[in-house]
Amino acid sequence: MALASIATVLASVLRTVVLPRAVPARLARLVFLSVRSVLQIRLRLIGRSDYRTRDHVFALQAPLGVFAQLFTWGGLNLLCFAALFWSLDTTHLSGGSLARAIELSGSSMFTLGFDPPRGLLRHIVAFTDAGVGLTLFALVITYLPSLYSAFSRREALITKLVVRTGSPPSGPQLLIRTWELDRFDRLEEVWGPWEDWFIDLGESHTTFPQLGFFRSPHPRNHWVLAAEAVLDAAALRMTACDVPHQSRSELCLEAGIDALGSIARFLGIPHEPPEDEAEILLSQDQFTDGCQTMAERGIPIRPDTDAAWRDFRRTRARYEPLIAVLGAMTDAPRSEWSSWTDNAPRHSPPLLRIHHR
Repeated sequence: MALASIATVLASVLRTVVLPRAVPARLARLVFLSVRSVLQIRLRLIGRSDYRTRDHVFALQAPLGVFAQLFTWGGLNLLCFAALFWSLDTTHLSGGSLARAIELSGSSMFTLGFDPPRGLLRHIVAFTDAGVGLTLFALVITYLPSLYSAFSRREALITKLVVRTGSPPSGPQLLIRTWELDRFDRLEEVWGPWEDWFIDLGESHTTFPQLGFFRSPHPRNHWVLAAEAVLDAAALRMTACDVPHQSRSELCLEAGIDALGSIARFLGIPHEPPEDEAEILLSQDQFTDGCQTMAERGIPIRPDTDAAWRDFRRTRARYEPLIAVLGAMTDAPRSEWSSWTDNAPRHSPPLLRIHHR
């Protein structure tokens, strides 16, 4: 039983830290969801649910979740090896022998050596405990820098977007600001980096799922909101603007949809390819007002706004349901074009293994 528990802990560590692919680890998810539940209780005790309060409380979710996982792995490893030491003491299975077993496990795991074991089997267990402990500490040392490096890469481009569009960013505002800067014909400088950003997002936020809950340094910035703004801008550029075709906007859009789909599958968010005439949460009036604002600023807009709306609705239906769930799940700030609300139900990742069709 102790050996099986040790193997379970190591499997959770390997899946979370080492394995470079989206493989759910139930132990890590359980710890992370427990931290969120504690913060939700704190939010209820505060008695306020406005965005500023939620942002202040949930800013602790990801850091506390990461450290709770590390302490859980270390604590379970210590207790499992203590149970193994205790099982080898067949003559005095008592409270005293249990305390002695915990001392042996801690001394071996932290390589302190203040409580040397006696006997060949105990020496083998002690060496194994020390090896596992050192491996766990080495993985932690490399895990945190990798996590925060991915976080820094994500936030750098979000900050550039906010500098270009203002806060909160939106698709129409991105196109308007680019037109005003006389760089509309150079939108490639937007689509190229954001295509790479989406590719990195899909890989990093499934390999390190905690990243999705790390909030931006500025309360009004958020990766879900930035993704929605760029995807809306690409969709508007393709469907509503009367300008020459630009393939990089389509590539950026496809990269974004693929990244959001990968994250949704990992988190167990149900989604299916939309039907051709699928409805979206963004209203036609909001779309028309956005197009009118862009036209007033000088951006060429297709004369047939109804046809432009149908094309835009068909395009946005491919990513809006995923954005809506992820935005509510991570308590993201909203823009006038955002598809989630403060009172939307929040999806919780399932603890059991996800089976995909």
